[in-house]
Amino acid sequence: MSNAVNKLIFNCLVQYGNVALPEVGSLRVEGTPKYVFFSEEVSENHILITDIIAEQGNVPTEEAKALYNDWLLAARQEDGSIVAEGVGTITPRNFDIDDELHRALNGSDIPVASLPKRCSCGWIWWLVAILAALGVALYIMGEKGCCLTKCCTSEEVVVEEVVAPAVEEVVAPVVEPAKPVVNTPTEGKRYNVMVGVFTIKYNARACAKQDPLGIGKENYLITPYPNGLWAVVAYSTDSPAKAEAMRKEYRKLQKDVWVWKR
Repeated sequence: MSNAVNKLIFNCLVQYGNVALPEVGSLRVEGTPKYVFFSEEVSENHILITDIIAEQGNVPTEEAKALYNDWLLAARQEDGSIVAEGVGTITPRNFDIDDELHRALNGSDIPVASLPKRCSCGWIWWLVAILAALGVALYIMGEKGCCLTKCCTSEEVVVEEVVAPAVEEVVAPVVEPAKPVVNTPTEGKRYNVMVGVFTIKYNARACAKQDPLGIGKENYLITPYPNGLWAVVAYSTDSPAKAEAMRKEYRKLQKDVWVWKR
């Protein structure tokens, strides 16, 4: 079982970067290249090795603790240090990492690429000869009044500068959104402009708090509705014409608005 615990400690450091060992301390991975640092404190933020033993071995927590204690007894040396094969050696204030863990954390050493051998300089003379021939050709073409891309005329070309007319910036007028009409509804009116009906009064109150019309949560009336329901009323009146006009006004702010006649 000792080898299994060593492997679990190894995997915790490689995969998660930390592990907590009861009665010993905590190991954490930091830096570039990565190193393992030891602390005598058993950190609650680190992975507890007994939890990993219980999980991976599918055993109860108490049995996992017993297996860990057996590992700790076998790993502890006469000088007090703790040796975990493949992981490293823990001393009271230090940790000496094993090569196997170091390679797992940092990868294999990347060999330095050797520089190519210096080649002979014979090709330089060929390049000089080609550039010289090209220079002669360009000189001859220039004497004949020709360019590489097109023939040039002796007449002076006048390029007229075209100035685009100034475009006057048009600023769109700022249109302020229509302010909702606020008229606190009251009980007993025949026509009521509603924004919601709910089976539970709590939900009706929540709707009023959300203020769907922007008139203020205090300007809604929560009133009983037929069949044991609760209505959220934003406007009430005895005039059907006023109720319909307010319904149309409120529909600009929210689609689900209608008139309820008591």
